[in-house]
Amino acid sequence: MFLEKTLKRNPGLIKTAFELHQGGKIQPDTYIIDLDRLTENALKIKKEADKYGIKLYFMTKQIGRNPLIAKRLMDIGYAGAVAVDFREAGLLGENGIKLGNIGHLVQIPDNDIKKLVEMNPEIITVYSMHKIEKINDAAAESGKIQDVMIRVISKDDMIYAGQYGGIYLDELEDFLEKTKQFKNVRVNGLTVFPAFLYDKDKKDIEVTKNTETLKKAMLTAEKKGLKIEQINTPSATCVQNIKKIKEIGGTHGEPGHGLTGTTPMHAEFDMPETPAIVYVSEISHNLGESSYIYGGGHYRRSRMENIFIGKDINNFKKSKIKMPDSESIDYYIETEGNYEIGDTAVLAFRTQIFVTRSRVAVVEGISENQPIIAGIFDSQGNEIRR
Repeated sequence: MFLEKTLKRNPGLIKTAFELHQGGKIQPDTYIIDLDRLTENALKIKKEADKYGIKLYFMTKQIGRNPLIAKRLMDIGYAGAVAVDFREAGLLGENGIKLGNIGHLVQIPDNDIKKLVEMNPEIITVYSMHKIEKINDAAAESGKIQDVMIRVISKDDMIYAGQYGGIYLDELEDFLEKTKQFKNVRVNGLTVFPAFLYDKDKKDIEVTKNTETLKKAMLTAEKKGLKIEQINTPSATCVQNIKKIKEIGGTHGEPGHGLTGTTPMHAEFDMPETPAIVYVSEISHNLGESSYIYGGGHYRRSRMENIFIGKDINNFKKSKIKMPDSESIDYYIETEGNYEIGDTAVLAFRTQIFVTRSRVAVVEGISENQPIIAGIFDSQGNEIRR
């Protein structure tokens, strides 16, 4: 999906992938993240966000909840992390990362609420009165007032399977009234998901119809006398749509794929952000007219397409991937043609590293042709070696 763009715009990353694997520095089923380029991308997004007064929480699930990268993003001024679930929130918090938005997309289990409230998240997204009550109790024990954000939905909103949850718009007014009984929570945010998506026909990142629900929710909150400080508009956040966040009344964005230059729009256009991630594997064996590389990093929406196979950037061949089906474990990934066993395989596609069994090598110095592995981590952000 991103392989040709990466070769064109960040050939040093492809070169480094071949060298590190052929040199035995990384194993197959390893993602390499170019920390220099990712940092440049993050700075570009932040510069645009500062221009329009948009605050940024960074998303780390796509890059394996990586604490080293999270610390870099904190150093350059990001407001904190948006943790997709309670395990990510715990790992980042334990690594000293400021927690921005937690509880969205995955609600915090009851028994984890107290621990995560004590980590002082900026805001917690809630889908129910039950969670508000539990957060209120935990905040009272900690002697604090915890900000919460309500995810609002309408029955005809666009929502991905496995992500249903929130407060229906026609129930929001009554819901907001009931929150007033709790003294240790403050309703201070509204959100929907997704608020933006890439539109292939319009060739741009566009607002979804979910944003109409968000605008109506803002009016309902105003009617109830609430001053909402955070209007969070996640998905596809990058330089391209920062201005649009401002135009719809948003206050916060949450760059994830924008940091690695891998939103769907980045596959088609040369965007301000440079591709900063590749997947590295190895030819395991041949069978018939196909070769098979070691798997582990497959994500069913990855849109794997092409693969570079060889020993270095000056001597590789391009082939086509045969995508594993969603019912099978990706022990191997098939590619057209026969290749030498042990050759390096380099791919670039849409990632969700946290749902894989892959490793992550964070590499500095690629832009100066002096690559150094800053750390190797598992897919959940635990360091394996530095």
